[in-house]
Amino acid sequence: MGINRSKSSKSIFAKLAAYVDSANSFYKYNLDKCYIDFQKEDKETLDTIREINVQKFIPNAKFAIVSYRNRDMLIVVGEQTSEHDGSVLLNVNVDLAIFVYAICNLQGNVNYAIPPMRIYNEILCQPEDENYHGHQLEDLQEVFENVSAYEIVEESSLIKNDVYDVYAYHFLKLEREKIGRWDKKTLDLFEDIIFSGNDKIPYHNIVMSMLANQWNHSFLETYRCIERLFSVIRLEAFYDVLGTELTLLAVAKEIEEKISWRPNEETAIQEIFKNIVTTAIENVKNSYKQVKGMGVAKWYYKEIRNPIAHYRAVHSPLDLKEKEWNILLQFNLSVIEYLYRKYRGKI
Repeated sequence: MGINRSKSSKSIFAKLAAYVDSANSFYKYNLDKCYIDFQKEDKETLDTIREINVQKFIPNAKFAIVSYRNRDMLIVVGEQTSEHDGSVLLNVNVDLAIFVYAICNLQGNVNYAIPPMRIYNEILCQPEDENYHGHQLEDLQEVFENVSAYEIVEESSLIKNDVYDVYAYHFLKLEREKIGRWDKKTLDLFEDIIFSGNDKIPYHNIVMSMLANQWNHSFLETYRCIERLFSVIRLEAFYDVLGTELTLLAVAKEIEEKISWRPNEETAIQEIFKNIVTTAIENVKNSYKQVKGMGVAKWYYKEIRNPIAHYRAVHSPLDLKEKEWNILLQFNLSVIEYLYRKYRGKI
């Protein structure tokens, strides 16, 4: 791919100018005089960056896997830097090539904590100084949001071309440093999935569950991973006698498209509950007297899944404790690990 130096330089200063103009400034500046001081090494390294995988599902999240200097790296924009020991990811110093790629290709924003007039004075007006020889990396890093880079260690268990799996580990490291809503067991189960090496798991759903601001959204994203395999669960016996080269998911897709057959979700959940330890979520269910006589699989589907997935007049927002939400998520994550391991060779 490589990066065009002239275009990237103009793009970066245009972002800064737009921010300054947003303050209704009447001060004059000449963007044509602003440029980045690319040294010989910078010019060479800019041509070596190759995009491997850029995230596209999550609004406002900016991260990608690139190949740079013969190393695969995760580049993240606008987030705190996570610290690593080099066993899975290795922190990399952000050089000018990485910074320019991140701001231009991943749509990095100006650091809005800095007043527009400061950017005007310290960046846009600098070309008027007779000693001006272009802007350095350090000048620009301060006025844009944070850029982090991590080498993906070859020996790690991450799926190295899956940007969501790699990013999930970066985000998990940040979460472990906080006192937040997740308890240790929930984080450990997320980590088990991240390190499973199972390329059939939809890791974008795992990431969206981790990033979600509401418990019900975290639950729903993990539930979708389970829901994806409902047809697989119901069709496995039929698939085993077909002798087709298609995957089980491909067969399920053809059946749904051709004859509009879809599995009954409640029945599929009943099948899952036969093979998974449900003691913890049964304890959650039994703490609510109004559903004490209801089977745990039916409760999970009717009283948990339905109010989250739908919002009809019959449904009320769930009012669960933080500990109970963690237990439900732990159950979902255990089911994901079990199902995707069981059906990995068929889907």
